[in-house]
Amino acid sequence: MHDTSALPTGDHTRFPPARTALRDLYRTVRHLPSSDPYAPARLARITDQAEYLLETWPLAEWPVALHSGQPLPERHVLLGWVATARREITHAGTAAGTVWPYPQWHRITTTLLAALVPFA
Repeated sequence: MHDTSALPTGDHTRFPPARTALRDLYRTVRHLPSSDPYAPARLARITDQAEYLLETWPLAEWPVALHSGQPLPERHVLLGWVATARREITHAGTAAGTVWPYPQWHRITTTLLAALVPFA
């Protein structure tokens, strides 16, 4: 399997596997349709995973930028966006059969994507 956490040859920076996992979470959220009957529960689970990965990333290894020299927001900023998404999800509910109105779905996914997009 190809190691996607490594950067191109010549760049000596190596990111922990959390970067790859966060990128995969971003892609999952981005492609999760609002009409999926399990979408609220899936977003709740993705939020849990994102929070865990961001919190366990060693602070000493937190990169200044990930790619293209674009600065990476500080970890507490990203965790704040994840916490906001979590509050919205909790308020909206995740019980089986729960259907969110599209504007609510859009607001929650946009907030979660904002926290994950630097890893895309």
